[in-house]
Amino acid sequence: MNAIGPSPRMEGQSGAARTPGRAARTLCRLLPGVRRAMRLIGWNTVWLITGLALIAAAGEIRFRLTVPFARNVHPSQYVPGVGRIRKPLAEFRHTNNVDFWTVSRTNSLGFLDREPIDPERAAASCHIAMIGDSFVEGREVSIPDKFHVRLEALAARARPELNVTTSAFGMSDTGQIAQLPYYDEFARHLHPKLVVLVFVENDLYENARQGMYPFVTAKKDETGTLTLRPPTATASPGFEGRTRTQLPFVKSLFKSARSIPFLKRAAERLTKVIKMSYFAQWLDTKLDSMVVSRLRARPAATSFALDKFKERTDRDGASLAILTSHTIGRRGERMFDRFRAMADERGIPVIDQYDYIIRKGGRIEDAHWTHDDHWNAAGHRWAAEALFEYLEQHPETCGGAVAGGTTHGGTS
Repeated sequence: MNAIGPSPRMEGQSGAARTPGRAARTLCRLLPGVRRAMRLIGWNTVWLITGLALIAAAGEIRFRLTVPFARNVHPSQYVPGVGRIRKPLAEFRHTNNVDFWTVSRTNSLGFLDREPIDPERAAASCHIAMIGDSFVEGREVSIPDKFHVRLEALAARARPELNVTTSAFGMSDTGQIAQLPYYDEFARHLHPKLVVLVFVENDLYENARQGMYPFVTAKKDETGTLTLRPPTATASPGFEGRTRTQLPFVKSLFKSARSIPFLKRAAERLTKVIKMSYFAQWLDTKLDSMVVSRLRARPAATSFALDKFKERTDRDGASLAILTSHTIGRRGERMFDRFRAMADERGIPVIDQYDYIIRKGGRIEDAHWTHDDHWNAAGHRWAAEALFEYLEQHPETCGGAVAGGTTHGGTS
């Protein structure tokens, strides 16, 4: 007779039943501790977020009470055939909430400059028209500190016989193609003896962009020839008079943090990784040729713009020169050499601000703001001095005689 006892099957069931029971009892013992830890973490997180929010709010309040203003005011308008320019006779405020807070007023033409000179007086003087983007617009400094105003004052002191007068036609986010109407509609009527195009590093991109923009662009026609395309008012809806207010205290903290060498290098490396990842998706696809053709179009569009400016100035009997900003780099670097080659092909002299600063014992980093690559007062002064040096070397530009021994290196 077999002994009475649990069968192997029952033993398995009993063991399986006992295991969840032990696990449940263990879990029950641990749950209070887990709950306490979760509550601790949760409350600490809430207090941390609340504390940071209060610090940020206190910083914002103090920031707004101690700075001149905390938002940019860029009143703009669309002019048919010209594109976007500033509203005439309007107050213009610009800040990066760290380095500068400037308040200026646009002139009757819609540019950040003094009132335009009388055309008859301009024709009787050596008038120099500066045309460019945000570097010519100079939102970061007051109008008396801008390079063209400094050039006029410098020439009046050192070479009054040249009778130099100046004007500036600058608009942010434009390249030379978009700036062509600034010459046609405004600068040309002042009968300039010299037209100076200010080149910066992003001009290659600005000139090559296509599509719906509130600026003049260039596009290839069915024969592959670049042609000018008029601006479109609906290209950038809502740009007229738009203002931005986005936690200036927090923005200033981020900008200050980006100036820390370690964080700055990290941000630059991350940007490169993102760009490489973006372009990597196009590799080995049929769209790769589109990307390559767009990159090749950039110098072609800029060359096209230079041809158009050269045609206009030659027609009107004016000289044409290029001022390359410190952002372009020095001789031997790819960006500068590319611009220099375009200018040399067309016989356009290049005035190299980078070279001038180095020759005068200055530092490139002193030419721009700590948290912004645009010129500060020193950058504008160096640009004015580089241009004045060019005038000393080429007084015939203003109808003056070339004096022996006055030429000393300065143009590249």
